[in-house]
Amino acid sequence: MKSRKIVSLLLTGAMTAALLAVPAQAAEAPQPYTIQATHWSREDFSQEASPEVFTGVYSRELYNAIRQTMVDGTSGTAPAYTQVSKEDYSAVKKLIGRMEGVLRYEHHVPQNFTDYWRYLDYFAVSAEMPENYQAPLDFVQPVIEGTAEMTDRERVEAFNDYIRTLLAYQKGKTAGITQTFAPHTGELKAACGSYARAMKFLCTAADIPCFTVSSKTHTWNLVYVDGQWLHVDVSANDLSGRNGVLLVESYQTGKDQAPEATAFLKELFVPGSTK
Repeated sequence: MKSRKIVSLLLTGAMTAALLAVPAQAAEAPQPYTIQATHWSREDFSQEASPEVFTGVYSRELYNAIRQTMVDGTSGTAPAYTQVSKEDYSAVKKLIGRMEGVLRYEHHVPQNFTDYWRYLDYFAVSAEMPENYQAPLDFVQPVIEGTAEMTDRERVEAFNDYIRTLLAYQKGKTAGITQTFAPHTGELKAACGSYARAMKFLCTAADIPCFTVSSKTHTWNLVYVDGQWLHVDVSANDLSGRNGVLLVESYQTGKDQAPEATAFLKELFVPGSTK
């Protein structure tokens, strides 16, 4: 009888311990993500920008959402949300795609956002460096450090000449960032888009505002230097053998496909730069 009593007590103790352990495990489980009022009531960065850039989908609310990510990122803080309709989603995705340099800007959806279907129009932006960009960033460090004492104008000029040593223009060819900024023999064949992305990568690595501009058939860069946005076309410079489009105020190579988005981007990167 005594041994049965001991076994009964042991079983009772084990069950009690198991029951007590359940709440502790449940408390550690990640909670479903919910958009709260604080995610909307962030800073009004739009007051710093020219009001003329706020047209159509390029609203003050979208500006604040993207600018919030540019200012403090997405780690440790919830990004600011806005709303983007299904009809406008493509235009906004193209907008943030033009911003990519060292960081990649994307539509932010938290991993534990289990009921996202309820918030399909809600839009926030993440900014992360792709893992495979670390090697290219390391590769260009000697160039970045070697130009650190130069003015921004001189640095952009140096970046233009450096890219021209890495790439050779050929229509229809592509050289990605991980190919361009890596050890290779000879010049890589590349079209205008590859040149423009390479310039964007170098400029953003050096904290110089830069993004891409495209016509129907061509892509180049706008770079903020000496208090103004200036055009740089590295592919044209390489193809012609001279730096004819290097930090020029106007460029007539083609019609900007998205001038409203371009004006909006200028204000995102440098608030007040188009006033």
